[in-house]
Amino acid sequence: MVQDSWQRTIEYVRVSLTEACNFCCPYCRPTAITPESQTNLLSPEEWLVILEAFHQLGIRALRLTGGEPLLYPYLDRLLQKLQDRQWFEDISMTTNGSLLAPRAETLRLLGLQRVNISLDAVEEATFDERTGRTGQLQAVIDGIEASLRAGFKTVKINTVLMESLSDEVVRSLLAYMDKWPVIWRFIEYMPFQGQKFRGPTFEMWHQQLERLCGGKLVPVGPASQTKVVTGFGPATYYRLPQGNLVGFIFPMSHSYCDSCNRVRLTSDGKLRLCLLRDEEADLVSLVRQGKTAQELAQHIADVLQLRKEQHEGADMDVPKRAMWRIGG
Repeated sequence: MVQDSWQRTIEYVRVSLTEACNFCCPYCRPTAITPESQTNLLSPEEWLVILEAFHQLGIRALRLTGGEPLLYPYLDRLLQKLQDRQWFEDISMTTNGSLLAPRAETLRLLGLQRVNISLDAVEEATFDERTGRTGQLQAVIDGIEASLRAGFKTVKINTVLMESLSDEVVRSLLAYMDKWPVIWRFIEYMPFQGQKFRGPTFEMWHQQLERLCGGKLVPVGPASQTKVVTGFGPATYYRLPQGNLVGFIFPMSHSYCDSCNRVRLTSDGKLRLCLLRDEEADLVSLVRQGKTAQELAQHIADVLQLRKEQHEGADMDVPKRAMWRIGG
């Protein structure tokens, strides 16, 4: 295992495969991304050198993201090569779900173990507003249900809380939680695209759920004991009174910097040490210079010592790299 200078063990890496996406969510990107976002992609072979270096450092979990990772043209080939090597004990993917239904079974057979699907609204007009597209809600629902049929270890739903939700909207989300055997996670809005932080905060959302559910949310505790169910991410998990498992990811009002166990790789091959900071290290250039995985591993271990103790929270400057260029 590799640690940073604050003695945090790094065991989880998120890889953005492409900046391209067929949605245009306002908290991620303000306008549609052109086909240029599919140029200069890393090949599966280049990713394998980088990922072997992380494997040598003891990284246990890998998450594939984007943009929309299902738009990465070599996804199946990369998954097959990873399945052949068995470097990671947990391989998962975050997707908007709209392209998932016809591919869910194949992805599971290629070794994908978990899938997280973004769903920011369950009412069609609001969903269209949240995604910048029309008529895609049913495709996402189909993707969720196909994933449940495919037999992934877990299917999680990610909902970004762009503002406080009415009780009526929250009740509609709770109804879907009863319908689907998924883990629903609620994610605090983060200040990308030049916008400022806005609620609800961790405490506000916790209180609203307890009030509408008619009982206390029971903590599901320590993350190290629940990874078999919840994975390696930063969410804090609770049981609703009716038994459903929900996750909270609130990096602004309820920071988890002291236990942060992950780093990110951008689709242009940069190692980003913190989502909310702009410090990066260029890995793909070293790969293209012929560096071995072992040499790359030593470089990564050195760079990890530059990680800061924490970010500045709601008072932070807006990161220079937009969210769609970092990876979800």
